[in-house]
Amino acid sequence: MHSSDGDGEKEESIDYRASFRLVSGLMRAHIGGFALAFIFLIFATAVNLVNPILAKHILDGAIPSQDYFRLAVYSAVYAGNIFLSLVLNYLLYIQLVKTGQKLIVFLKKKLLDHLFSLGMDFYSENPAGRLSSRVQSDTGTLYELFTETAITIFKDIFMFISVFAIMLFFNFHLTMILMPVFPVILLLVWFFVKLSSPLFVKSRKIMAELTGWLTEHLNGIEVLQAYNREETVCGHMHDLNERKFKAEYHAELYAVIFFLGIFALQPSATAAVFGFGGEQVLQGKLTVGVLIMFILYITQLFEPIFRFSEHVSIIQRSFSAAHRLDRLLALKPSINEKAQPSVISSVSKGIEFRNVWMRYKNDSPWVLKNVSFSIKKGESIAIAGETGGGKTTIANLLFRFYDFQKGRILIDGEDIQNISFKSLRSVMGLIQQDIYLFPGTMMDNLKMMDSSIPDEKVYEAIKLMGLDGFFRKHPLSMTIVEKGINLSIGEKQVIALARALVLDQDFLVLDEATSHMDPYTERLVTGAVQKLLEHKSLIIIAHRLSTIRNVDKILMISGGELRECGSHEELMSKNGLYAAYYRLQSGMSSLERNAA
Repeated sequence: MHSSDGDGEKEESIDYRASFRLVSGLMRAHIGGFALAFIFLIFATAVNLVNPILAKHILDGAIPSQDYFRLAVYSAVYAGNIFLSLVLNYLLYIQLVKTGQKLIVFLKKKLLDHLFSLGMDFYSENPAGRLSSRVQSDTGTLYELFTETAITIFKDIFMFISVFAIMLFFNFHLTMILMPVFPVILLLVWFFVKLSSPLFVKSRKIMAELTGWLTEHLNGIEVLQAYNREETVCGHMHDLNERKFKAEYHAELYAVIFFLGIFALQPSATAAVFGFGGEQVLQGKLTVGVLIMFILYITQLFEPIFRFSEHVSIIQRSFSAAHRLDRLLALKPSINEKAQPSVISSVSKGIEFRNVWMRYKNDSPWVLKNVSFSIKKGESIAIAGETGGGKTTIANLLFRFYDFQKGRILIDGEDIQNISFKSLRSVMGLIQQDIYLFPGTMMDNLKMMDSSIPDEKVYEAIKLMGLDGFFRKHPLSMTIVEKGINLSIGEKQVIALARALVLDQDFLVLDEATSHMDPYTERLVTGAVQKLLEHKSLIIIAHRLSTIRNVDKILMISGGELRECGSHEELMSKNGLYAAYYRLQSGMSSLERNAA
């Protein structure tokens, strides 16, 4: 099994190699768009490099010779270059935005596909809000890198090398004056990366924790308000924001110090060039035009360095996000399909559990111990027992949300581990106690957002279940808000049962699916299900034993073991565990009725 994606408090540095591998792989997948942007970049940079040379020719040629025509031509070319640079930079950034958007959409789809492949054990350890932060916040941070920073770095490297080469060409000794600056820059970069890397990772972690925590508590707003816990929650939110502020503050403090250190180097370099170059001008060894050209080129030489110092923070944030996304993408599913799985379209015979043992972790106790039973197509069985006895685990294994360690589960004689996930879950329908409905219309939810299902199938399922009255009160055009909070729990369970029938699976698993229905609705649904038993098989997981008296077979699970099996009458006649539970519940029900 895989573990959490690691949002602990321990200090963690960025794995630059893994992050770069992810970033470069994404860029290679969209190489065409980046290549076109790079072409615009080359031309825009080349145009910018021409202007200092034009300034030299104006100062050393056109002005001293009083050549008005050359002066006008050079000036016009100088102005034209500035306009052309604006056009090329516009095309460059438009292309980057388009390519960056496509790349992020591709990355989000890749993340979502990967998240769908992970098992239920992963989701039991990672809150939905934290995962949402991965898909939204971390990819948004990478977008900054792809749309501007990455291509700007290439542009700055190209400009830096070109400017340095031109300066060397015109005056080697004057260029060498600048050499002591570069080791200082490299040292500043090394210190900044080393000090800030853990802080950026920590900041991303706290951001994910904050997003996840806020999502979970907003989902439980009704409970928080009912118990007057708003102040406590706000206090914890404040603490999280304080931790995030401190991490980001120290990271940005290092960034400011780094930038100011880089910024202080330009006037020092300019002063050195003025001093040494001015002396050469006075001695007649250098023209004023070349000196001015050098001063202009020093500005262009330091522009990439300034931009890099500004982008280092973005690079650090982006590589921190890439580091965490890479860790998420590196997680392996705990449950895998065979290389060439079997595909089933229906269940013609039935399902068999054969000596199944199961535990959720290697060091945890067994949840199921040597469980064996079978259910034929057309049969209905119920699984009863105390809370935590292993009832829901049987449903989890049927849908392969988890895998068992020993034994076999057979569907029509085929090992369940050889069957593809998609085909397995297309023949099995699940109606849980906690129902999730999606934002959309009632019809959308009954079809599970599948527009290929005809409306007639929905009408047929409603009629077959005898729920016409229910859906007149809750019309199919009704809008359901997030998680169905505008419906009662019982109403959501009715909708979920109808949804399972619309999807037309051969086997229906009801995991406490009638626990929150009123008696009238429960009788209505139970009657409808009875009509389906000729064509469908039913597995009911129930605490309320009164709701399962009419099934073909009842399995009594206790402590992970199958203790009793038989019809209601058979188990009552044995006077064993089931009979004791049934009498206890019947007695409680009588007391409740008398109290009422």
